[in-house]
Amino acid sequence: MRAKITKIILLIVCLAALAAGVRLLPALEATRDGAGGNKSHLAGRTGNEAGSAAENQARLTSDAVPVPEAVPAQGVPVLMYHSVGRERNNDAVISPELFTRQMAYLHSHGYHPVSLDQLYAYVTRDEALPVRPVALTFDDGYRDTYDTVLPILRKYGFKSTLFLPGHQVDSRFSTAELQAMEQAGMEVCAHGFSHRPLNTMTRAGQQDEITRVKNILDQKLHQDTRYFCYPDGRYNRTTLSLLREDGYRMAFTMSPGWVHYGDNPYTLRRIWIGNSIDEKGFAGRLTNEHYLSR
Repeated sequence: MRAKITKIILLIVCLAALAAGVRLLPALEATRDGAGGNKSHLAGRTGNEAGSAAENQARLTSDAVPVPEAVPAQGVPVLMYHSVGRERNNDAVISPELFTRQMAYLHSHGYHPVSLDQLYAYVTRDEALPVRPVALTFDDGYRDTYDTVLPILRKYGFKSTLFLPGHQVDSRFSTAELQAMEQAGMEVCAHGFSHRPLNTMTRAGQQDEITRVKNILDQKLHQDTRYFCYPDGRYNRTTLSLLREDGYRMAFTMSPGWVHYGDNPYTLRRIWIGNSIDEKGFAGRLTNEHYLSR
């Protein structure tokens, strides 16, 4: 009888232990996972964050898709701008609305603004450029280049070049503003010091203009200034010689035309963009080198 009672007690104890084990099993499994319940909760809480990160990465990946490249068969149009403002009776000043439409046209039609380093590689070594290449240049350093032009270019991620007379550094633009331009993709290059036509000067006068602006830009922007634009588009043989001696690699005129492989890198042509050019005229200058000179 006593043995039977003992067996019954043992059976009850085993059943109780088994029931307790079933109740403890989820907690034990959670502990095995390392604070299991908390782990699941954290994963749920960060799900949206992970999704956002994935979407951001997808956008970045999309933006970073390599652009097809090719050696331009017909050359590269280098567009020449001056001021973007409200002066209606000056062909060198185009309205902000017109400029905005032109940049939107470039973007929607698959044009890719290139840097002068890229252009130099094409001119001298016939290297490939992004398809539908174009170069955007801005002469003289008008204040609206920073206030109006730069935000529009940044919207599309367009590269560009500002040809700046040396005397405007720390007068029309602060060093910090010029540095901000370069960080935004607008390279600051030389346009003489005083903006006077170089072919009217002595050799010593030209030397001062060419070297002085380079020294200022090199010092202020911590760069090696290698590209030049002739004030008023005027130069002579002395000018070309001095540019080479000072380490400039390429220079631009105001003569109409496109840039081609094998061109003299010190007499490159550009396309004038004035305030009377409509969309048809703008498109024509991008597709036909001989559309119109101005």
